[in-house]
Amino acid sequence: MDRNSLRKLVEDQLLRLEGNAFQDCMDRLGLELYPGDYQPVRAAGPKGDTKNDGYSPRSRVFFAAHATRGERIDKTKVKIRGDLEGCLQEHRDVRVWRFLTNDTLPGEVDQFIDNELRPLYRAVTIEVWGLRTLADEICKLRREQVDRIVDVITVDEPEFEVVLLGHVKTGRDLWPILSGCLGWLEHVEPDDCTDEEQDLIDGAIQTLRDWSDISGDIEFSRSSVRDAQRSITAILEELAEKGLALYAGAADNYPLTGGPSPFLGTVAIFKVVRVVGKQPQASAS
Repeated sequence: MDRNSLRKLVEDQLLRLEGNAFQDCMDRLGLELYPGDYQPVRAAGPKGDTKNDGYSPRSRVFFAAHATRGERIDKTKVKIRGDLEGCLQEHRDVRVWRFLTNDTLPGEVDQFIDNELRPLYRAVTIEVWGLRTLADEICKLRREQVDRIVDVITVDEPEFEVVLLGHVKTGRDLWPILSGCLGWLEHVEPDDCTDEEQDLIDGAIQTLRDWSDISGDIEFSRSSVRDAQRSITAILEELAEKGLALYAGAADNYPLTGGPSPFLGTVAIFKVVRVVGKQPQASAS
């Protein structure tokens, strides 16, 4: 599994977490980031959690974990201010206060933090780790650490049924696969590729994945989808000029996460073959 696929899986898993499940996940992240120097905290007694969801005693880094997906902006701002000020009142020598959320905070909230909170508390480094930052930080770690934090399956060759791959010649043919998948398996290419061919294939596959990543954002616009399809057709034509053809398909019900009830989704499969006469239909197993 490549880095982009892993990052998408991590983001998808983080988006599914709510409440205590998200806090537990952030505790596992803290334990990996600060081995031997992270203490999870949970509310207990009349003082609750003292506005501290977990911290590093030696590094003086304090976590505030809050799943904000779908929350009103004004509520998020009140929560952030209250947690920050409460933490500073209850704890000494706070060097870094880190707000962790599985959402991308609106610009108004980010502006509130930068324009109002940071000038008030200049002695403290105030950080916000939203969905993308969290996924990036988690994916910097070793695979076994990623598994422990978000319980993502990272094996490269899980078993699934044989999938027939079809020869795609246009972006219109390939678009349903790109827009319908949640991840990708590592692509297959000819063993005898030249350096130039490898660069061409790698660039083509990366572009296809990029289009897949933003497909949900442009589906509402027919003109944007057509532009994407034309761009993909140009890539396929460039491969064809070098005597290469792309076969693609999708595997359904692929385990994207681990645990007793794994999250299943569709993954795309790409195979580049060298064209020698009439090509038979390809398959992936």
